[in-house]
Amino acid sequence: MDYLIDPVNITKYDCDKNELELLILFWICAAGKNAITTSNCLNKLFVHLHEKYNIDSPFDLLKKADEELELWTCLKNFGIGCYTKKAEFFKDLIYSNIDLKKCSVKDLEAIKGIGPKTARCYLIHSRENQNYAGLDVHVLSFLRDHGHDVPKNTPTGKRYKILEDIFLQYVKKSNKTVAEFDLDVWREYSGRKNKVA
Repeated sequence: MDYLIDPVNITKYDCDKNELELLILFWICAAGKNAITTSNCLNKLFVHLHEKYNIDSPFDLLKKADEELELWTCLKNFGIGCYTKKAEFFKDLIYSNIDLKKCSVKDLEAIKGIGPKTARCYLIHSRENQNYAGLDVHVLSFLRDHGHDVPKNTPTGKRYKILEDIFLQYVKKSNKTVAEFDLDVWREYSGRKNKVA
């Protein structure tokens, strides 16, 4: 079983339940981290848990690891940074009974460890026609390079909404989807411009 997410081609609108579970876990772990490293660490973690428990669902694998009192140890051993916090975030998520096919930004943000950026990135890349912006360091750099006054780190509240609206104006002018434009910005600002798969 493979649990590898390809950050270069992360947009997929026909994800099954297991893929959606993996995707939201990826976005939680990718916050402030290298996307490819995050993907590799999650893949190793879930391959290990799948071999041990013979379960396919990422959420069910994490529940089993939690039942066996090894969740945070597994996160630590497989390179998931801030593993104590991530274990708490993961538990809040996997026991929430959230419907990942129908949830809203508000539903996602109600879960510990999921802020505006993580919620929006998940929705942008798993559902069509999502008019949100995931204000990560790459998008903030893009806005800064286009003359906007932006903070170094992802803002919250009203400031998030203001910058999101500005970014979405650039998306509209591009005649691309938010997901396409977001990936273009990521490739440009992460140094992966010429590494498109």
